[in-house]
Amino acid sequence: MIPRFLSGLSFVMVVCGVHGLALGQEAEDVHTIQLEKRIAKATGKGLVWLVASQQEDGSWGSGRFEGSVAVTAQCLLAVLGSGSTPASGPDTVAARRAAMWLLDQSNDNGLIARNEAAAHGPMYGHAFATLALSESFGEVSSDKAQRVLRAAATLIQETQNDDGGWRYKPTPGDADLSVTSAMLIALRSLSAAGVAVQEEVPQKAIAYITRLQNEDGGFRYLLEAGPSGAPRTAAALFALQLAGAEGVVIDNGFRWLNQHPLRLNSDDGYALYGLSYSAAARYQRLLSTHAKNAWEKWYSRATRMLLEAQRTNGSWSDPSCSEYGTAAAISVLQMPNGLLPIVVEQGRMKNQVGP
Repeated sequence: MIPRFLSGLSFVMVVCGVHGLALGQEAEDVHTIQLEKRIAKATGKGLVWLVASQQEDGSWGSGRFEGSVAVTAQCLLAVLGSGSTPASGPDTVAARRAAMWLLDQSNDNGLIARNEAAAHGPMYGHAFATLALSESFGEVSSDKAQRVLRAAATLIQETQNDDGGWRYKPTPGDADLSVTSAMLIALRSLSAAGVAVQEEVPQKAIAYITRLQNEDGGFRYLLEAGPSGAPRTAAALFALQLAGAEGVVIDNGFRWLNQHPLRLNSDDGYALYGLSYSAAARYQRLLSTHAKNAWEKWYSRATRMLLEAQRTNGSWSDPSCSEYGTAAAISVLQMPNGLLPIVVEQGRMKNQVGP
């Protein structure tokens, strides 16, 4: 028999414990709501700055990156991810002007490029522009858009090197992981938009990227031996997941990425680039594994870094230009909205019949 005073004490401890848990949960819910409000406010302020910084011709970029296809494409993707398209939404005018400008930068050989000298060459910009236009194709469906996307796809397929990759120049030559990941992502978006993609092209790209995984699980830059890097590992994981890869390659990649978290550094030209790819890769991971806790833990940390780094005018700095930095930051903050088609795309690419 339990002594009466112990029984009463136990009752008080249980009641207080349950009440404490309830209070703790309530405080956590309030904290979450407050954080969500801060994220929404920061995203909205960033979008206002980004739209206001658009050039009169519809492009984005400043300094060495003025008139950059790569920066304009990333800014358009950020606007698309907010729910605005070239046909609807609060920032539809900005989205439409950017899409039309990108279409106008298509050259006779299919290359979408303008001022890409600051990025070592035009193929980064071509991949990003192809992605942005493919993502908005349903809203800008036209004969011109179809021609540009078909030509862009042809250029990508014809410039893949024997190893399965791409680099800075629109000719078959050497390759690196960053450009190849961007191309594989663009091919996935082209395929989803209904543009014909030769099945062996993405398969060779998948094989090339997989060869760049080091024994530690991270990914190096070139086929030659080299260290693993967080930004390129995040890019590789996003691209491979979109293409349908799974298993130890993906598991080991995320294990390495978790052990080497990305940090914001205003002097690091790859910090926001890596953070935006990490957000996309981790959100894909959430969709396939339903590992909600892992996503929420990472997203909470990433958003706090971004909230602290936002400038009073609503922008984020980046060594390239503030337009890119702001677009990348916004893309991370609004990732859970899932409004960008490529974010919620999964599965191996299929050969499509062109529009």
